[in-house]
Amino acid sequence: MLPLIIFLLISPAICASNSVSPVGEALPRGAVLLIVDGLGSSYIYPEHTPYSIDGRVLDHAVLFNISDCARVLDIRASIPSTVPAHSTIFTGCSTADEIMVGMDNATIFDAARRSGYICIAIMQRGDFMSMLLKQDGVLYFENNSLSGDPTMGARAGLPEDVREIMEEWMHAYRFYSSSYPRYNRWGLDAATDVVRRLDRPFLLTVNIGGIDSAGHYRGFDEYIRAVRALDVGLGELVRACRERGVLLIVTADHGMSFTGSRGGHAGENYSNRLESLRIPLMAIGPGVDDVILGGKWSQADIAPTLLALLGIEDCLAISDGRSLPIRRTYSLRVELPRPGGVEVRRNGSVVAGDSGSTSYIFRGLERGVYDLYLAGGLRSIVICNDTTLDLRQTGSGVIPRWLLGALLILVINACGVFVIVRLLR
Repeated sequence: MLPLIIFLLISPAICASNSVSPVGEALPRGAVLLIVDGLGSSYIYPEHTPYSIDGRVLDHAVLFNISDCARVLDIRASIPSTVPAHSTIFTGCSTADEIMVGMDNATIFDAARRSGYICIAIMQRGDFMSMLLKQDGVLYFENNSLSGDPTMGARAGLPEDVREIMEEWMHAYRFYSSSYPRYNRWGLDAATDVVRRLDRPFLLTVNIGGIDSAGHYRGFDEYIRAVRALDVGLGELVRACRERGVLLIVTADHGMSFTGSRGGHAGENYSNRLESLRIPLMAIGPGVDDVILGGKWSQADIAPTLLALLGIEDCLAISDGRSLPIRRTYSLRVELPRPGGVEVRRNGSVVAGDSGSTSYIFRGLERGVYDLYLAGGLRSIVICNDTTLDLRQTGSGVIPRWLLGALLILVINACGVFVIVRLLR
């Protein structure tokens, strides 16, 4: 029996190599990045209680139509002001400004366009020239004012079907511009129509500005009324995205704080308050898990998260953000110091494996604990985000089976010698 045990320990595992990595969900057909200007998460998250600057508890709004989504509880704007915040959202850089947005390979738009996406935008607030120049087509308001009609800008190669949709909504604005909630509804309805009609990969950025204006000029009562009025139009957009397999990310540039009848976010009395700094981050779509994510996160994390959900492996030039762990599946990269096999197991079952190389990427891994069999050894790893296990400098980090077998033989021989010596005595 002893020789059989020794043989099993020193021999390599006898099993078929599986070179097929796990398959995750289909990638989104497109994406909508909805930036609700001035929407603080303090006013829509049940976990937060909003206070006025003089200490009064303020009302909540409930958005019934965005549920079963990923939600980040505490994500904050670095600077609660529109242009810096938009610059951060688009670049993933916490110190970005509008000049940095104009750099090559700096924005989500650069990364998306290189991956075959059309980039279009509908901006009631937060547009600036370097951002506009990154779009294939855009509707925007001169001087960031909600008064007047939107202006359309387009690159020469904008597809005709996209141009037609944008021209229709440029002319439709006059039927909506009667109140702050109606301003917002125009942007939401336009986004819903784009999602339903476009059959090409697209990244649509939408900024709706009625809530910010209501807070600044009409005070808290009009502000919270405009927030509550989001629900119906947002519900239509959510439904369209679900039906069409489109990613939807809902966030804000900053929140809003209130004192008396005035609202603000960037002034001395407002900028350091949680009501101004905390913004929502909600996501639905293919590959998104319906998790509630704790911890403290940055507005700079939005850009890498969006690209990761689209399956775009692109390093933004100035980003200091990280992808939020709100996806259903993640990838594991394994780098070995020499060619060898890798087998990935979960709960004792083989999930994937391959051999003959020094570099592997296993995709579609759900979050959890996995056992990796490397060069005959075992290593456990927790997957809760895209993970790299680089063993090129440190070695495999495990004890190979041949070494275990050799050590066992030495131990057995030593024990045998000890027993023989005792018997001879």
